[in-house]
Amino acid sequence: MFTEITSWIASIVGMTIGGRLVFGHRLQTSEDRCVLLSESAGGSTVPELPDRADVLIQAVSRARKYKEAREDIWTIYRAVHGRAGINMARIDGSGPDYLANTIDALAIPQYIGPDDQGRHEFSVNFIFRMQEGSCTELP
Repeated sequence: MFTEITSWIASIVGMTIGGRLVFGHRLQTSEDRCVLLSESAGGSTVPELPDRADVLIQAVSRARKYKEAREDIWTIYRAVHGRAGINMARIDGSGPDYLANTIDALAIPQYIGPDDQGRHEFSVNFIFRMQEGSCTELP
């Protein structure tokens, strides 16, 4: 599901995965100006609905210039926060599409300070209330 969410975000903000948009974790070779999308702790499942889960995603932007890091995180925030009813096809085609019922930021983007190389960083966390688009198997 994380792969599909990342691909969807890339498509709506016009950033390339592996370029300015980084999937999962940053490498030493990642660009100075980039946005990391990573899985965050604290999501939940709904026992009564096995195809439903809340997925937490963190976006962390960084750049040498404060204004660029801030601009990137706010671009992500404005594109993602408050969306609903988003269909996300499975990348591997293994089953029904995912449906993002609602997507909300937990707070507005926050400045988290410079990293160890003096690049400015901002962070925002989202909750994606996800489910499979259709049930393929009865419990």
